[in-house]
This record gives sequence, structure tokens and C-alpha cells, in this order.
Amino acid sequence: PTLVFAVVHTESYFNPKARSGVPAFGLMQLVPKSAGRDAYLYVYKIDTLLTPTYLYEPPNNVELGVAYFNILLTKYFKDVKDEQSKIYCAVAAYNTGAGNVARAFTGKTKLKPAVEKINAMKPDEVLGHLKKKLPYEETQKYVVNVTSRMKNYDEWK
Repeated sequence: PTLVFAVVHTESYFNPKARSGVPAFGLMQLVPKSAGRDAYLYVYKIDTLLTPTYLYEPPNNVELGVAYFNILLTKYFKDVKDEQSKIYCAVAAYNTGAGNVARAFTGKTKLKPAVEKINAMKPDEVLGHLKKKLPYEETQKYVVNVTSRMKNYDEWK
């Protein structure tokens, strides 16, 4: 719950009608043709393009946002051994994609060599590396914002 609240805070400031220029929609700012589609397929086993109206509904948005985080944690970063490092990588990937997280560690988008480097680092080193090496300043700030805001929601554990 602390991660979900921190992401919602960072993505939309708890505004269920938030829309970005990407465009991403709702509390967890899901992009219909990428994370929204992947998460819906994961949950419902149906490949469909979601509407903004669907994503503006808080239960739908949070369900799919959490499902997308689960995809990141259990598929893309499943081989990251340290749980905190895995969360840092998933947070960054939620904003910029798993390939860009890999690029921050190896200069290439392949995950396996990046995971090897991540596993050789302590969690605070992974976070520091992400803050400095992610290809976009927006994502560098995003990782800082989400991880620092998680402390605000510790009571929801």
C-alpha cells in the first residue's frame, strides 16, 4: 500500500481525472496502449485498448496500476535478488519503461546484463545509480519523489 499511495501521490496528486500530455489517465496515470493494455491483458486475459473513461474510474485505474507493478516486479525484474532494489527498478520502469532502466546500468536495453549489475550492488547504490544515470531527468526526479513519499504512507502497511 505504501508504494501505491506514493505512486498515486506522485502521478496525479490523488486526482482521479488527471491527464498527462502522453496521454496517461487517472490516479496512476496509465497509458491505454502500453501499461493499461498490458495490465488488462494480465488481469482479464483479454487484449483490448482501454478508453479514458474506463481509466478515470478509480477502482479500474488502481487495479490496473497495481497489476502493472506486479508485471514489472514478477516478470521484468524477477531476477533482481534484493526486494528493495527490485522496487527501485520497478518504480523507475513504471515511469520510463524497463528498457530505459536497463540502459541506465549497461547502456543497452537488454535486462539480463542490467540485472547482473543490479545484483552486484546494494539497494542504496541501485537507487543512487538510478538517480544519476536514468536517461531522463523526469524519471530521475520521479524515483526520488516516489521513494521518499513512501515514508508518508507507512501507516497503511
